[in-house]
Amino acid sequence: MDSLLDTLSDDELRFIAERDYGVDCDAHLAELLKLIREQSGVLSDEQFWHPYEVIELCAHALEPGHEREFAACTLVVINAVATGYDTSTRLDWKFNDRADDYDRLPSELRELILAAYAATGLEFGDPF
Repeated sequence: MDSLLDTLSDDELRFIAERDYGVDCDAHLAELLKLIREQSGVLSDEQFWHPYEVIELCAHALEPGHEREFAACTLVVINAVATGYDTSTRLDWKFNDRADDYDRLPSELRELILAAYAATGLEFGDPF
């Protein structure tokens, strides 16, 4: 996760920061930079809105041309759930819901995401 986060360009970070219709873009961007440069991708308690809201939104659907942003945000969400930071997202549901998006990713990004899911140790079956 860190290696992908560390390589996100300014344009990619701005894309993520703008995911909530541009609302609070500068605050989201500042917190994204802090998350990457100072916190090694580990969210603090006060970052649940800025930047986690836009991270979740970016990880919710793959937009063509923004595969790296989608993958990076997905990795942050998986880590947030696995560490107990995010207690409302179910990874089994997320995996099943976004599987088609994961299939459309370049193989190196898809493999990062699948490895992150596997590292959680969760079983991924039918969520219903």
